[in-house]
Amino acid sequence: MPSKLPPLQNLRRFGAISWVLWREYRALRRYLREADAAAPSRFAQRLISLGPAFIKLGQVLSTRPDLLPRAYVDALSVLQERAPEVPLAVVTATVEAELGRPVGELFASFEAAPAASASLAQVHRATLRTGQAVAVKVRRPEVDALILHDLDAIGFALRLLGRVAPSRLRRTNLPAFLAEFRRYTLQELDFTREGRVIERFRANFAGRGDVKFPRVHWSHSASGVLTLDWVDGMRLTEAATALDAPAKEALVTLVVDVLMKMFVSDGLFHADLHPGNIVFHEDGTFTLLDFGMYGELSPPQRDRLVLYWLAVVQRQTRRAFHHFKALTKPLPGADEEAFAARFAELAEAFYASRLSEMSFAKVYLEMMKAGYAYGFLFPSALMLHAKALTTAETLVFVLAPDARFERLSRPFIAREFARRVMSLDVLRRRASQLLPELLLLGELPPPEAIDPDWDWDATANAFEAFRSEAERTLQAALELGGLWRDLLEPHLRSALATTPLLEKTDAILPDIWERYYQLEPSIDIQPTFGAVLTTHAAALILALHESLLRHGMAAEMSYALIYRIVWKVYTEMGEPPLLAAAAFTRDPRKRLRLATDLFRHFPFGSPSYAWRDIPTTDGSVAFDCLRCPMADFFARHGASELCVQTACKLDFPLAEKWGGRLERLGTLASGAPRCDFRWFPEEAAASGPSQAGLADPASGPA
Repeated sequence: MPSKLPPLQNLRRFGAISWVLWREYRALRRYLREADAAAPSRFAQRLISLGPAFIKLGQVLSTRPDLLPRAYVDALSVLQERAPEVPLAVVTATVEAELGRPVGELFASFEAAPAASASLAQVHRATLRTGQAVAVKVRRPEVDALILHDLDAIGFALRLLGRVAPSRLRRTNLPAFLAEFRRYTLQELDFTREGRVIERFRANFAGRGDVKFPRVHWSHSASGVLTLDWVDGMRLTEAATALDAPAKEALVTLVVDVLMKMFVSDGLFHADLHPGNIVFHEDGTFTLLDFGMYGELSPPQRDRLVLYWLAVVQRQTRRAFHHFKALTKPLPGADEEAFAARFAELAEAFYASRLSEMSFAKVYLEMMKAGYAYGFLFPSALMLHAKALTTAETLVFVLAPDARFERLSRPFIAREFARRVMSLDVLRRRASQLLPELLLLGELPPPEAIDPDWDWDATANAFEAFRSEAERTLQAALELGGLWRDLLEPHLRSALATTPLLEKTDAILPDIWERYYQLEPSIDIQPTFGAVLTTHAAALILALHESLLRHGMAAEMSYALIYRIVWKVYTEMGEPPLLAAAAFTRDPRKRLRLATDLFRHFPFGSPSYAWRDIPTTDGSVAFDCLRCPMADFFARHGASELCVQTACKLDFPLAEKWGGRLERLGTLASGAPRCDFRWFPEEAAASGPSQAGLADPASGPA
């Protein structure tokens, strides 16, 4: 920021600017005391009167509730650029000076009337020699010099303000904000930069035909001229009226997907996505326009936002606050307790409201405002992110007023989280950074103890040795029963505490383990770890049942007690397949298919378990289990009914957990030739299953 006084020839301009800003600063102070209702709109009009640099300043200030009261921010949010038309002769002279050729050679036609006229540029429709219709954005003459002079004046006024209110200036971090504003505004004057940003968006969405970005015609572009494809289509209100309900629902899903990709996945986002900057097409696609204002988040900020969003969609308010606060810089005296309380209050109101009453993005912005109120500063990029998301969410609200943005975004967040964490390289590196201290000390290393770079080959060799030894140790522990004792004895004690056998718990537990060790040698050696796990679980279930019977518990009560204990473990095992399936699809049937396929790989994988897929015509997911080592174990010990009343029943509540319903006629343990699994996803479950919809199971391979 310049440190000298403005040049003599600009003193008059500087004086006018300083006088207006001083008056508005005093009006702001009066507003804070007396709440003059006209002050915010008057401030917005004064900025318009000062010219393009101040219009841009107002637009950026509308993203900074830490600097201005809410009424001022709201007044600036609707700030519109109004500028007189530049004469056609001046426009064509600029084009020819920038591109070095006559307009008549460059374009087959060039419309005299501008399609749009704003403070920095004017847009004309034209046609290239190839016949391609284009939009030609032409910088206003001498606007760059005017903005430079005004930026110098703003900098000088800021230094004066620093002498008048130094503590206020330090708390708001206004110097850093204006330095960033200066850099951003000067960049916006170079239209080639906007063209490169459009190319980045096109690259991020490469291969997708459902969202489009105008093509940059570099042969007809320069610093002061940007030529793009002309885009025709429907505006938002037209699309909301013209499209039928299914098309509108599909469009809402697409809009949310595109917004989440920009605002979360890529981190490069359109910062002014109001309804005028998006054009909808009859084929269900749309095109984004005007990339003069954009924002970008760093990779750590994007990762933190994914975790914040993941907590929000699960209604985990404390976790959401933790990640939200981690994005801030606390000032001396910051009140974290008050911030957390206000955050929780806003979250609770949000979960109970409709989008039209309290939207996701608006609450996101309100939470930032609460942070500022209690002494927490957010990076400028995040403030722009919040304001831009608030603007973009309007698109969803107009198309679907009752939509819940966090629900619509849930599948995307699941996919994005899975994409980030399921990278083998990421998993290995995170494990090497965190696991040693966590396993030995029960604590995570602090951030300053984590090296960003290290000898990865040495780590890989060490962890390969660790993996091999851990696998051997774990399988041995399962086969000997020691791991079961550590994992399950607390659950057994808790379950027995609700029965008449409470007083006998200390006698029952040793009896269970003694019987388990007697049964363990009869367990067949299995080729997969999942089958090792399930067959040893069967032995433990039998040992528990026999012990309960010996101590006087009725068989029916024993079945019910064991079922409750095993379901606690089974429901946790069912969570990862569902989360992984939801990361790839929103379709209920496909999600159910993926989840059941994952379960058939672990823990119920072949060759220990034998499966046969059954084709259907009713939308269900159908397959048979032809071999089950758990059922074999119970049958050899004359305890098939125990298997039927416990393990075989677990799949019914699991189906509900996965968003469907299970129908089954028989199981191997009950004497049937197969366990027939017929999973109906939530839509099909509502109307009930149809056995006629199944193809003949005998027609499949045995």
